[in-house]
Amino acid sequence: MFRIMLAATLAAICLAVPATAQTDRRPLSIEGFLALERVADPQVSPDGKWVVYTVIAPDLAANTRLSDVWLVPTDSGASRRISDRRAGGRSARWSPDGTRIAYVTSRGDMSQIRIYDTRTRRFRTVTSLSTGADGVMWSPTGTHLAFVSDVAPECPDEACNQRVLAEREARRTQARIYDELLFRHWNTWEDGLRSHLFVVPVAGGMPVDVTAGLDHDIPVPPFGGSSDYAFMPDGRSLVYTTKVGTDQAWHTNSDIYRVAIEGGEATNLTRGLLGAERHPLPSPDGSLVAFLSQERAGFESDRWRLMVLDLSSRGVREVPRQFDRSVDGFAWLPNGREFILTADDRQRGAVFRAGLDGTVQRLLAWGNTGQLALASDGNTVAFVNDAMHRPGEVYAWKLGGSGDPRPLTTVNAERLRDVLMHPAEDISWVGADGYTVHGLLVRPPQFRRGSRYPLLVLIHGGPQGAWLDNFHSRWNAQMFAAPGYVTVLLNPRGSTGFGQRFTDQISRDWGGKVFIDIMAGVEHAARLPYVDSTRIAAVGGSYGGYMVNWINGNSNRFDALISHAGIFNLEAFYGGTEELWFPEWEFGGPPWVERTYYEQWSPHRFARNFGTPTLVIHGALDYRVPDTQGLQMFTALRRRGVPARLLYFPDEGHWIGKPENQRLWWTEVQAWLARFLSGSIP
Repeated sequence: MFRIMLAATLAAICLAVPATAQTDRRPLSIEGFLALERVADPQVSPDGKWVVYTVIAPDLAANTRLSDVWLVPTDSGASRRISDRRAGGRSARWSPDGTRIAYVTSRGDMSQIRIYDTRTRRFRTVTSLSTGADGVMWSPTGTHLAFVSDVAPECPDEACNQRVLAEREARRTQARIYDELLFRHWNTWEDGLRSHLFVVPVAGGMPVDVTAGLDHDIPVPPFGGSSDYAFMPDGRSLVYTTKVGTDQAWHTNSDIYRVAIEGGEATNLTRGLLGAERHPLPSPDGSLVAFLSQERAGFESDRWRLMVLDLSSRGVREVPRQFDRSVDGFAWLPNGREFILTADDRQRGAVFRAGLDGTVQRLLAWGNTGQLALASDGNTVAFVNDAMHRPGEVYAWKLGGSGDPRPLTTVNAERLRDVLMHPAEDISWVGADGYTVHGLLVRPPQFRRGSRYPLLVLIHGGPQGAWLDNFHSRWNAQMFAAPGYVTVLLNPRGSTGFGQRFTDQISRDWGGKVFIDIMAGVEHAARLPYVDSTRIAAVGGSYGGYMVNWINGNSNRFDALISHAGIFNLEAFYGGTEELWFPEWEFGGPPWVERTYYEQWSPHRFARNFGTPTLVIHGALDYRVPDTQGLQMFTALRRRGVPARLLYFPDEGHWIGKPENQRLWWTEVQAWLARFLSGSIP
């Protein structure tokens, strides 16, 4: 509670500073935003004295981002880079004895595994596979490393994979042939390779594909990672997550398996559980395996429950049972009876302590906390913490201690020294059915009492997602507010972090209660004394882009709209997207089975009402919301004679990630808003 009060007091002090004291500070610019570095993946040494982490820095000249591994003491002292500058690094993990760090090289054609010795400050390369290596982790015995590599599933060894890759390179046609669905995923086409789990001795030797011959991926793409596999405490076997079958495009059911480090037949540990399972983690004594599970197969936004499997009885139970939040990450405490976990809770990422006895306690409610790692002694945790007015930094904290988390990094301090950014403020209003709906508000850096500013409304994607009080690397609230806009980020029906019932209420009701929630939030913000209610725009991506398209056909409240990767025609979207479980859950099945919701909630059926100027943005490599959706939206707008502009990225997918492309994205977005929200911004 002290930390909550402290954060609120600091926010109030910041907003109370007279404008004359802020004249020497400036808004966050596009160039300044692109120059910011990011910290990620902190890992605590077994004794809790050191943290290794990744810094991701922009390389504007090469139009990319480069990552390196850094090391910092948890008490005091400067950080130092330990990865080779030429090879880079990421995904660093400590050896059980704390003397070595394994990490993945990040530059070049193929990533490989290296080990850095903290005593000699020298490194050596462990793998040299033609298919690369990623996601490294140590066995508890310190004798082996596990990692994944994209291989030809029929290949038993490296020589076979080299031959397959050479044959592919020599092909004289780029044609593709498929017999099953999910032939493309997120932003890549299916190429016949599979991510397999490997084990290699630390002392040296040929890596062993412990899942050889399997025609499925470990972990499950596109967002699975090294948290989806783990060694058992004795180091003789691993548990991992995978998804099998030819029906993967229309269900979410994944399972957890166990396999020996020498390979062989794997055992399905969660057979019979119908939803998705991921993040298996054995207890310290190896008698239990904890994992995250969704109950409803086909619903990708079901609540992630923390489950425990007893390997002796094969019984499975949830802990804690009354915790109505989706667990994001977790770790066992050394006593084997408790966990520390993170979960999004009412617009912020919080840290909790939970026990096998069902108890749960909120430990940390300060800023937005994620990527939590625990030292093996169970006393020290490291995590990334950020907020809308400050980029993420690495922090260390003593569990149960009386002190506040201690910042270990300040990677952007100098870049932001003269930048003025107001912290987010919580807002709430009454939405559909009398529900209290929440959101966040960011005042523009030019804010002065007595002046009024245009209103910019941000609508999140998902649709089961949420705006958090974080410093977003793409949809950044400070960048939207910088030109002089009061920026509100609405968390209407369907948003996560407010209980699963609230999240569920958007399915099969895409333009219903959520639309009422949003428009009520707009009017609530428009009545604020410092908002100019005659100048309002809305911006959204993915489902947020859908909602922008829906608004264009169902409201004339806005002066300008921006639709990024938005769905325009629901029936056409069904036939073009890769993960069919999503529309089938959201609309009750395929359109030839359940037409009602496809027809009721499709923006293209309201194109005759389009009248609001709209910037349409899409990427050619977007296979989640295919680019034809954006092209159709732009066509309808121009055919209707509505002012519109199309921003199209041939080399981007659902997200715009390359620095130069982000520069153009922000330039076009800010120019579009300025064109229609112009006037005398104070």
